[in-house]
Amino acid sequence: MAEPTGAKSQPPLPPKRALQRCPNCEVRCDVSCFVDGALARCGHCGVRFEVKREKTPVPPIRGAPEAQPQQRPEQGSLPVLDGFTVHERIGVGGMGEVFRCTRASDQRAVAVKILTPQMAAVPDYVRRFGREAAAMAQLDHPGIVRLVGRGKAGGHVFIAMELIEGISLRLWAHKHKPTARQLARLLAQVAHALAYAHARAVVHRDLKPDNVLVTPDHRTKVLDFGLAGLHAEGAECLTQSHVSMGTANYMAPEQRKDAKRADHRADLYSFGVMTYELLTGELPIGRFPPPSKVVAGLDPRWDVLVERCLELEPAARPHSALELAHGLETLAGIAAAMELAPRTRRRAAKSGIWSWLGLGTAIAVVLGVVSLHIRQDHIDRRPTAPAARVAPKKALRR
Repeated sequence: MAEPTGAKSQPPLPPKRALQRCPNCEVRCDVSCFVDGALARCGHCGVRFEVKREKTPVPPIRGAPEAQPQQRPEQGSLPVLDGFTVHERIGVGGMGEVFRCTRASDQRAVAVKILTPQMAAVPDYVRRFGREAAAMAQLDHPGIVRLVGRGKAGGHVFIAMELIEGISLRLWAHKHKPTARQLARLLAQVAHALAYAHARAVVHRDLKPDNVLVTPDHRTKVLDFGLAGLHAEGAECLTQSHVSMGTANYMAPEQRKDAKRADHRADLYSFGVMTYELLTGELPIGRFPPPSKVVAGLDPRWDVLVERCLELEPAARPHSALELAHGLETLAGIAAAMELAPRTRRRAAKSGIWSWLGLGTAIAVVLGVVSLHIRQDHIDRRPTAPAARVAPKKALRR
């Protein structure tokens, strides 16, 4: 019996997969289940990247009115923010979205980060969002994105920052394929910005190539202090003990155990991971080869710098980000040759032992002197006691 005309004799074809190359390892990743602007993780190298989906036009519905402006998704997704004119979304993060806006008061172009409604409903996330603004308010450096304003408007919690025309360090390195010297120049700028923040008791705690912007004139800007730790006395700390925060592949070992106690040396570890990845295209996971073994012709001094940053013991890492900056300027050929200061891990252990030995010796000397004085006093008093007892007896005999 013949099938009726128009009947489907074959099963429907499966939906076409949406593939996108990872900007780090260039492996094609399936992003079918992600919307445009979401963050996906590469299954090969573990790096997160922004999903860019092509917007397919919505076919018109038969019999529906012709004018349907409210159905335009690119317009409906933009929030209404009092005091700002919102133009477009330029970024998506773990806590909110970033929009290109114009401030109504002075017509200044700014980037406004808005906390998502789900996050805004949780008081802890609102306070953490405010902590990001508090950290940025303390920093006024050409290598760090500056704070313009903060507050609540139109039911949204927002942070307004200076608008930077540039791309992330990850995408910039993937696009331009910089030489080691060019990369050293950029990383030296990042190290100087970190040194400035650390000097003001601000620890980033989520440093990675995605949180560094590169401008067209090859200047770097560190951004996203959402996990920043304020280590000054009296500063509010919202991170609970024994809670790890940050991006897993870039976190220092002590930060994974207890983010609250991670200091500026955790940023130096993340800096080492970022440097190794930008040099080799791979993450330093497990037992990894030195960068010069992966990149032919690379200066071996890179190995020393990366190895010191990736030390498991914080005390064995470079002493400061400023020391890193000077070492990178040497590698970039813009400063005199300079080596990193020697490790302090073993020296610190020895100094601690000798400190305890010195303290014990001092206590022993003090106790010895006191015991000698007591013994001498006891010897001096012994002859006088019998004389006092004999004198009365002689008097009685008389």
